[in-house]
Parts: sequence; structure tokens; C-alpha cells
Amino acid sequence: MIRILFIVAWTTIALTNLAFAQQATVHIQGSVHNEQKEPLEGATVYLMTSSSKVLLKSALTDAKGHYTLSYVPNGNYYLEVGSIGYASSQSAPFEFAGKTLEMPAFVLTTQSQTIEAVAVTGQQPLIRSSNGKLVMDVENSTLAAGNNALEVLQRAPGVTIDKDENILLMGREGINVTIDGRQTFMTGEQLASFLKSMDGGQIKNIEVATTRSAKDDAEGSSGSINIVLKKNKIEGFNGTLIGSLAQGNYARGNTSASLNYKKNNTTLFGTYSYMQNKRKFDLDIYRVVGEEEPTAFDQTSDLFQTDKTHTYRFGIEQKTSERNTFLAQFSANNSFEEEDNVSFTNMSRPSGPIDSMLNSNTFGRAGFNRYSLNLNNTFLTDTSGGKLVVDADLTRFRNTNTINYEYLMRDAQGSLLYDPEFERSAMPVDINIYVGRIDYSKPFKNKDKFETGLKYSNVRSDNNMQFDHIVNGVWQEFAGRPNHFIYTEQVAAAYADYSREINKWSIKAGLRGELTLSNGESRTMESNVKRRYFDLFPSASITRTLNENNIISLSYAKKISRPNYRYLNPFEYFIDRFTFMRGNPFLQPQYTHGFSLNYTWMQMFNFTLGSDITNDAITESMGQDEETKRSWVIRENLGRQVNSYLNINTPYKVGNFWSINNNMTLVHMYFKGPIAGSFVDQGGFMFQLNNMNNFKINKSFSAETSLAYTSPFVYNIYKIHSRWNLDVGVNYTFKDPRSTLKLAATDIFRTSRNNISTNFGAFLTDIRQYNDSQTVRLTYTFRFGNLKQSVRKSDSGNEERDRAQ
Repeated sequence: MIRILFIVAWTTIALTNLAFAQQATVHIQGSVHNEQKEPLEGATVYLMTSSSKVLLKSALTDAKGHYTLSYVPNGNYYLEVGSIGYASSQSAPFEFAGKTLEMPAFVLTTQSQTIEAVAVTGQQPLIRSSNGKLVMDVENSTLAAGNNALEVLQRAPGVTIDKDENILLMGREGINVTIDGRQTFMTGEQLASFLKSMDGGQIKNIEVATTRSAKDDAEGSSGSINIVLKKNKIEGFNGTLIGSLAQGNYARGNTSASLNYKKNNTTLFGTYSYMQNKRKFDLDIYRVVGEEEPTAFDQTSDLFQTDKTHTYRFGIEQKTSERNTFLAQFSANNSFEEEDNVSFTNMSRPSGPIDSMLNSNTFGRAGFNRYSLNLNNTFLTDTSGGKLVVDADLTRFRNTNTINYEYLMRDAQGSLLYDPEFERSAMPVDINIYVGRIDYSKPFKNKDKFETGLKYSNVRSDNNMQFDHIVNGVWQEFAGRPNHFIYTEQVAAAYADYSREINKWSIKAGLRGELTLSNGESRTMESNVKRRYFDLFPSASITRTLNENNIISLSYAKKISRPNYRYLNPFEYFIDRFTFMRGNPFLQPQYTHGFSLNYTWMQMFNFTLGSDITNDAITESMGQDEETKRSWVIRENLGRQVNSYLNINTPYKVGNFWSINNNMTLVHMYFKGPIAGSFVDQGGFMFQLNNMNNFKINKSFSAETSLAYTSPFVYNIYKIHSRWNLDVGVNYTFKDPRSTLKLAATDIFRTSRNNISTNFGAFLTDIRQYNDSQTVRLTYTFRFGNLKQSVRKSDSGNEERDRAQ
């Protein structure tokens, strides 16, 4: 499979280069100035076709205001030029006939209007390729307005969310999720809770990468997702108020306020948001347990979930000198969740009459509290761009989770077989995270660059689970269920990266070393599982610029995925009376060798071909007890897993009113190893499509559509069924451009369902789930204060962004 994909990719590249090699190296060139005849650096020049008004190419002006558009096919065109703070300008139509063409100079006039009014029609694509990453623009999206971070994230290219709200990239778990480049140190349920408590309105864009450099943390076997938050650098006082109301099965709403004050070298900022969501989840499970005397469980569940979340962040950025910038920031989330689950299960022989029924009522209450302090100092060591960054973080989670269970077992006629059973659990989770790092980078005159740094992280998770049940009318501890587990993990890392440009070649190589010390302590069982291991993580990339329109790069990186502490906990987490998750204290980290080939054509179209090879992969396996009819899930290091993928991103523009972006991913997943007592040796394909459209109807109205489709595929022993959804949104900007109104409808046809089945050995399961994603949402935004963007060159100080973790 990998060989075939590489042949196809290289053939495409070779044919494209042959076509361009037949063209003479001719240009369209010119210059851009302001009203004072001063050159404008960084202005964007767009080459548009005259007939269909399609964006063909773009270029940026250099320090002298010059631009060059090379390898342009013959045809009729016009140029459009824009720069922040200036009115856009357009040339007269012209014919290009294969000879170098010198265009008349553009003179842009200052435009003293608000930010919204100076948008250039040649805007960047919704999804674009940048430095080996796919970047999805969020802050300008109508469909993202009013959603939480998890809802926004599932729109990113190659990203899916499974039925348990685990995040998958290219069909795989093992993702390192960061906020402004900083680790969250969370996976699974905790990560989902954290992202659901984050206001999506604070997100600027989302960066998706399947490769890494030595500077990046080695964590994340399938890749990394970086959530970049908004940061306002406009001079003076300004702010934004947002109110949003949505209707799904129930009403939902959120509101937020952002304030920013910048004067000279001081910036003060703060944000606050409140979200309240109520949802209904539909879940149907059919499974057969046992082979000699099989029992069929046909379960229908209605889950009602209510979330109330307060999120706030404030801080100061101080430029203490021309070369030094200091940032201090505090952020927090306080979330309360209520969860009521009503479940009915019919039990019988397969295809036989019902012989008994179980009515389960579960009432859960959870508090999710996170507090984070970040200190950052950036010092420019010289005038050539050398930089020293020191960063320190302290994050604390204080979470509570209580659940009450009620079980009523009835016969086929509906009469109680025995007295109702009552159980309850409480599991407070306290997590402390300390992180410190220092990074140094030094560019050289010959375009070489050296980077090095150190990092230390210390994570301590304390989980003390209590479990009781009623015996003779009195609450008593349920023997074997209570569980006190403490997990600590320390990682000390050092890295060095070196990059060099030689003619049309760019080479980068690096090495990262990480020393890990961990201890899983079960105080209930009086046992410890300690680990100490040191790993080297090499990475390398080589890039060849064939010409301006054809760039090829090949990269390699070794990556790691450490098991989540919950997977290491040796106790059992009961989902209901017959289903639970069992921990594995002997679970080892998994290591992945990742290869990728990237090709960028016409500075717009991006093709990425890659493969991740993992041995001793952390794999979900199952077990069941024929006598008690209980089933469980456990993670184990099983077999070999190979994920190969081809991602194609194609932005396109039709005239000045229609922007299209298609992101397509073809994934082949292969697994070989033992699962659930049997041996698996199989693979399968998965196809994903994200089609996004932006329509600029007039100065006031714009519209946006999003179509997402995932084909059915096989993941280990599970068959994941197809899913798709269509979202539509419109945006209206008032005559006073400080106010905007957005109306969005998501999952219009109620087709975004998580359906899974397995028929493997003794395991037969069919799951149908819908997570109440069909909504209509209205969002109003009002901006106030100084909204004029400064056009002077910004200070080259702090590059560290606001931190939400």
C-alpha cells in the first residue's frame, strides 16, 4: 500500500515538473508604494483570471516594495493588491503572452476605518499549509461562533471524535494536544472535559501536524494539534462582547467579554466567558455474551447532560527594554456538570423471547476546576535574531465526580425479581503540573539556524475512588471497589536542532533526549510500578525548491505515546452493572516511526503522503465472563500497527465572492497481533472529506457551508460506520461595522452519528449513538474602543502566546 501511494505521488510530481520545465522563466513584476511614495513591505499581490475571477497565484512585496509572479501560463488577468491599513487596489485587465511584463506601480491610500472594513478580497484560505502543518482559520468562521473548543476541533483536517469523545488524527489515537504550543498533559475523558469547558470564540486557528522537530515534545504517536488563541495587539483600549443562543433538543447559550489595553510598552488583557449547555444523547447497544449459553443484551439509553462553565484569563505583557519582554498570565476554568442516564436492557437468548429486564438509573455530578499561572520572558540576544526564552507554568486541577446507581431487575411480565439495588461512587481527582523550559535560537547570515533547549515537567495525579452500596438499608463500603491510585511522572528533556539552506535545498536535523521517571502507586493494593527509561528521538527533514511553484520535502521523526494514568490504574471503572473498564499497571509506552512526503504546488495546493509504524501498540482489547455475563475493556501492548495516509488540500477561488477549500484524506490502517484471545491480521481504508465554502454576497452579507464525510472503516476488530453532516451559516455586518450577527445551523439532516459494531470470535456488539449535534445558533458580536489597526512595523519581542493550560 505504501509503495503504491509513493509511486502515485512521485509520478504526479514528475509530470508536473516536466510541464513547468517546458515554460520559459518569465515574470509579472512591479512595485507597491504608499501615498508618500514609500515602498510597502508585506503587501499581498493577487493574480486573478479576467473571465472567471479565479485566484491563480499570490506574492508578497519585499522591503523595497517589489513583487514577482513567476511561471504564469498565458492568458488574460488582472492584479489585486491589499495591505492592512490601506484601501485595496486593482489593475486594469491585461494579456500575458509569455514575456516578462513590468506592471505600473500601485499606490495604496491610507484607510482609517475599522478592521472589518479593510478586509482584502484575496483572503487566505480557510485551510492552508504552513511549515509542514495544516492550519484551519477559526476566528473568521461563522460556523465556529458560539461553540466550545471540542466542537470546533472536530472540523479540523484529518481530525475525528469517536463515540467516547476521544480525539483521533488520521484515524488514530495518540495525539499531543497543546495550547499555544504548550502541553495539556491530558488525554481521553479529561481532555474532552477540558476542551468542552473552553470557549471556541477565543480560538484564532488550529494547527494540525503529523511530523515534529526536535524542539517539539516527542509525545504524540499520530501527531499533534495546537490550538492558537487570539491575541490583540492594537494600540489603545478596545474590547469585544459576544452573546450566543442555540437550540438543539434543549436551549444552550454562552456569552463572553474580552478587554485589551495597550500603551507604549505595556499591554493589559482579560477575557471572561460563561457557557450553559444541555444535551440529550441517544445510545442503543446490542451485544451477545457467552458461547455455550449466550445471552443477548438489548439496551436503550437516554443520557441528559447539563454543563455550566466559567472561563477567565487575565495578564500583563511588559516590554522592559528594547530587547526584553515579560509576560505574566493567569487562566482558569470552573465547570459543573450534571448527568442523568436512564437505561432499559432486555435480556434473552439470541432471537428468543425476553426472559428478564434491567432498568438502570444513573445520576452523576461532576466539578471540573483548572487554575494555571504562566510566566514567560523573551530576551533578544543580538540584532541578527538570536533569542532566549524562559518559560514557567504551574497548573492545578481540582475535580470531583459523584455517581449514584439504581438497578431494578424484572421478569418478562415486569414484576421485580428482587429488591432494588443502590450503589454510589465518589472520585475526587487532584492533578498538579509543574513545567519549566528554556529555549535558545540563533540564526546566521548564511541562513543557517541553530536551536537548543531544556525542559522539565512534573505531573502528579491523585485519584481516591470510594464505592458504597446499600446492605439491609445501610450504606456500606463495596468490598473490592474502592481504589486509591497516585501516579507521578517526571520528564527531563534536552534538544538541539540545526537547519541550513544550500541553493534550492533546505536541510534540518535534530535530536531530542527524554528521561522519564514514573511511579504508579496503588495504596489500596499496597503496590508500586516504577519505571525509569531514557529515549533518543531523532528527526530530520529535507526540502527541495524546484521552482517557485514546486516544493517537495521529506521528513522523519521518532515519537512516543505514554499511557494515560487511568489506563495504568489496576482497578475497575464500572460503566453499568455489566460493563466496566479494567486498568493495566504493566502497560508500556508505545514508539512510532513517522515518515512523510510533502509536495506544494502553485503555493496553494498541498499533498502529504505519510506512514506511521508502531510496534507494541497500545491497543484496546476486550474480555467477558460467561458466568456473570460481565464485559470489560482493557488496554494492552499488542502487535504491530501501520497507518498510511494521503492528505490533499486544495483551496480555490471563484471570482471575488466564492472561496472553496477541499481537504481529502485517504487512510489505510493495518494491525497484526492478538486481541481478545484471537489473532488479527487485517487492514482497511478510510476516506474523509471536508468541503468548506465561503460566499461574499456584498459588503454586509456573507455565507459559509461545511460538508464533512467519513467513510466506513475497520479499526482493529471494530467496524466504524459512515457518518456525514452538513452545516450552513450566514453573517451580517451592520452599517456600524462594530456589530455583526451570525446565524448557523449544524448537522442539518441529523446524520452525524457514531455507529460501531464488531463480530469477532466470541464478541458480537452493535452500538448506535447520537450526540445531539443538530442545532440552530444565533451569535451577536459587538466591538468597541480603538479598532484601528496600527500599520507601523510591530515590535519583534515576545512570540509566546496566551496560555490556557
